[in-house]
Amino acid sequence: MKSGTTWMQEAAWLLLNNLDYKQSEMVALNQRSAFIEYQGLRPFYANPIKLSEQLPSPRLIKSHLPDYLLPQEIWKQKTKLIYVARNCKDVIVSSYHFTKNVGHWSGPNLEAYVNDFINDEIIYTNYWSHILNFWHIRNEPNIFFITYEEMSRNLKGVLERLCRFLERPQLNQKEMEKLLDHLSFDNMKENKQTNATASMKAKIPNIKEDFQFMRRGIVGSYRDELSPDLQTKIDEWSKKVLAEHGLAEEDIFGKF
Repeated sequence: MKSGTTWMQEAAWLLLNNLDYKQSEMVALNQRSAFIEYQGLRPFYANPIKLSEQLPSPRLIKSHLPDYLLPQEIWKQKTKLIYVARNCKDVIVSSYHFTKNVGHWSGPNLEAYVNDFINDEIIYTNYWSHILNFWHIRNEPNIFFITYEEMSRNLKGVLERLCRFLERPQLNQKEMEKLLDHLSFDNMKENKQTNATASMKAKIPNIKEDFQFMRRGIVGSYRDELSPDLQTKIDEWSKKVLAEHGLAEEDIFGKF
């Protein structure tokens, strides 16, 4: 969660639907692309399984579940799967604000959240096993493994690769420029069909007034909010986990 799924979701939906901006401006993203486990989090939302059954082919379905909890048909049929990962410290800060304000976590402060995150007591953790399980199969032909950091560095290049993966025609210069503008963070945040802030505030009881579904979107913004001690704590934890796989964080995310 909080790793750029919505960003990728909008990009992939538009590529799969011939850049149908008219439809994207009329229908919320979560109605164009079902979030399959969301009713388990918020029972009052429409059944995403029924919605997914009604979506026209090719369907784009969203999930934050780890590989072993996804429907087994995905692995048997080798369904195309896009996996978006984001560096740990930015995920921690972003998910802290999200879960606290939406009511999924009720601890006292960011330090307590870091401890819960490291101890796998936050929704959708263990963070590293979630990412590493997909990292190890990233070269399979039905897997598109991408990072938030690479999307931030070179979204045009990511979209070109994504076209090939989805077997869609490459975009001409005008089409690419329009899509890049549409997918800019500022435009995504202003777009009521991709930014779920208003709809979630309208539906979720006791949601905090300062809740934002899309908040900053900056790579490395954790530096403004995590103390040096907390950064060191997270880094040491990450290094220990990744060393068991012969990896460093930079191997996955590059320099950020």
